[in-house]
Amino acid sequence: MENQLQESPKKFGFVAIGGLPNAGKSSLLNRLAAEKVAAVSRKPQTTRFNILAVKEFGDAQVAFVDTPGLGTIDNPVGKFLRKSSFNALKGADAVVFVVDVSSKNSEPSLKLAESLIRKYEDTQFFVAFNKIDKVKPARVVEVASAYQTFEKVKDFFMISALLGHGVDVLLGNILTRIPQQDWLYPQQNGKNLVRWTSEMTMEKIFENLHNEVPYQTYVNTVAVQEDSDGLHIYQDIVVAKPGQKAIVLGKKGQILKNMGTNARLDIAKILKRRVHLHLLVKVKEDWMSKTSSLVDAGFIES
Repeated sequence: MENQLQESPKKFGFVAIGGLPNAGKSSLLNRLAAEKVAAVSRKPQTTRFNILAVKEFGDAQVAFVDTPGLGTIDNPVGKFLRKSSFNALKGADAVVFVVDVSSKNSEPSLKLAESLIRKYEDTQFFVAFNKIDKVKPARVVEVASAYQTFEKVKDFFMISALLGHGVDVLLGNILTRIPQQDWLYPQQNGKNLVRWTSEMTMEKIFENLHNEVPYQTYVNTVAVQEDSDGLHIYQDIVVAKPGQKAIVLGKKGQILKNMGTNARLDIAKILKRRVHLHLLVKVKEDWMSKTSSLVDAGFIES
């Protein structure tokens, strides 16, 4: 009898989440992963790395990859973001292309989808029409109708990543397309704490600062250390101009203190443990044009 018992075949796949900046990709990743793994902001380009969330769903293990946004920023950081996004899409078993139906101009998203589907013709594409809670049904139908000509798209889904509407249906369809193969990651794989904690602090910078400051800033997690009183995380917040340091600090250091407190609470809540976050603001003038700084920021490899 025991010999007749066979273990269910395992399934594993990489699923990339693509689309224009601010389409709701990070919100969808967080919803699919059932926890906060990517920084979420109303401002585009908050996510600067291919955040990897590995989740198990019964016999299936899925590695979700969030692309940093396929924008047109013409500087070394912008080039890194585009390259990082293309690499994620190229290596995926399936791509979920997220469309913001609340956007007044739907043409750029449509053109990007067409280009990606043509470029990665052997990859399975799903199109998720996001933010349906923000517009009338007629607008959703209008935007979605333009995508019906894409014969290579496997399925179309109407979702609200923020509220969770339709996400379970999308996930169910993704799982049916994951290939049968052994799991690539150990069960309950841990987070990449260095990148992940940097993203959590970057989110607070985007929430609290305005204009060009967040886009000329990066967070470098210098060290993550275990101690008897909890997890100690040491981070440098690097800005491009001396005047930006004063903005990040705020009057009597209050802005930095608030950002640090909020980031620490978020990290502690998700990790379910005591966390100490140590922040230091540094100035590296014109760092976006210096290779050494781009390496420190993690935008390019050394």
